[in-house]
Amino acid sequence: MNLSGYDNTLAVKPDTATRSDSGRSALTVGVQDLACSRGDKVLFSRINFAVTAGQLLLIEGANGSGKTSLLRTLCGFILPDEGAVLWRGSDIRACMDDYLAEMHYVGHNNGIKPGLTCSENLKMASAFAASPDTQDYAAVLHQFGLGQYIHTPAQMLSSGQRRRLALARLSVSQSNIWILDEPFTSLDEKGKTLIKAQFRRQLAAGGIIIVTSHEPIGLDDTHPVIVRL
Repeated sequence: MNLSGYDNTLAVKPDTATRSDSGRSALTVGVQDLACSRGDKVLFSRINFAVTAGQLLLIEGANGSGKTSLLRTLCGFILPDEGAVLWRGSDIRACMDDYLAEMHYVGHNNGIKPGLTCSENLKMASAFAASPDTQDYAAVLHQFGLGQYIHTPAQMLSSGQRRRLALARLSVSQSNIWILDEPFTSLDEKGKTLIKAQFRRQLAAGGIIIVTSHEPIGLDDTHPVIVRL
């Protein structure tokens, strides 16, 4: 594992990146001596990194290198063979409910309900995240280029539009931590531009984004941490 441009043990942005907001002032996600295997194959081992408020972590690697397994381990969906995932300095296994309440994951599957309209999908996502039910779902859909599909069932959308809807759930969840597996899949250039704009808003608000992508994310000015498996 190679941590590009940073010390091979730890990568943390300066404290000036944190917000004065006490809810995010100590926001960190990291791993310590993390190892994971699939069957007899070791996917990765002795991984160490940390990211903090306002920072993006990009995970790169060939197919089969363990990118998705690393993301799922960061989410707490699978347990590592060795090491720990740390949130605000604590092992997530000791505070899983609180950690999951602050994190939102979007994987290869969009996780939307095809029989519900776009606005209903967002309302459901908001309810699951225990977010306030006073959000302007129409405005959120407009931000993601879906303003004219507010009352359209998700099953009527194109694959790219369904991906946008899945990512729009990030906004209504109001989660501090976004963990995303290939978020640009099925998106056209306009869709990618819209999603990158949302990335910038999340980072500017002091959130964390952890993402895998086979293509350049084009946010070099945000100085992302890069982990290569």
